[in-house]
Amino acid sequence: METFENLVDMFEKSTKKYADRPLFGVKKGGAYHWITYREIAKEVDEFRGGLAALGVGQGDTVAVIADNRPEWAVGAYAVYGLGAQYVPMYEAQLPKEWEYILKDSGAKVLLVANSKIAEKCRPMLASNGGVATLEHIVEFGSKGPDGYATVLEKGRANPKPSVQAKPEDVCGFIYTSGTTGNPKGVLLTHSNITSNINAVHQIFPMSPEDVSLSFLPWAHSFGQTCELHGLLSYGASMGLAESVATIID
Repeated sequence: METFENLVDMFEKSTKKYADRPLFGVKKGGAYHWITYREIAKEVDEFRGGLAALGVGQGDTVAVIADNRPEWAVGAYAVYGLGAQYVPMYEAQLPKEWEYILKDSGAKVLLVANSKIAEKCRPMLASNGGVATLEHIVEFGSKGPDGYATVLEKGRANPKPSVQAKPEDVCGFIYTSGTTGNPKGVLLTHSNITSNINAVHQIFPMSPEDVSLSFLPWAHSFGQTCELHGLLSYGASMGLAESVATIID
């Protein structure tokens, strides 16, 4: 049975072993269009270089405000490969909650799902007198100066090899809902997650032929561990649900 030392190790083993298998399915025009493990690995390599060009390095924090989408995962594995930490948030949260988490986590770069969220977060940039550590907002789907496509271009021009994290290194924060006060950031190490994945491989057999309908948020520890990391470790596929309202369809 294969075991994984950290999330970079897991990602690189899976994307090499299952290179031609479909990883993420995105629904367009009523049909799922699939992106392979090889294609995602290439994008992660490019985005890792792009984030490094923005100044992200060992021990830094990158936050994301987005629902499940391929770019969410690309961001996560690119960040892990820099020895940095990933902090997910929800699109449905209030801007004041985003700002609190950005400050609390010391985020250097923020990835966002769309221009609407980007505009709400722009006052939070350090250059605008906001969060002291926040230097860049990268918008998925944008080709602007700090857009996702531009960061990928920077990465192609400035490749950055991945680093293998120590098991005790922090890979990310998962924040509580904050229903009784400010959200609390739970620090998770690479071994916190990979030990769970290694255990799943012992007790829950799955195969590259298996497909998940992805609707549990990856911003939550269950969706992130059991689906994103867990299924990727098996070479399985994830079709991204358009919304909770379309699950039955």
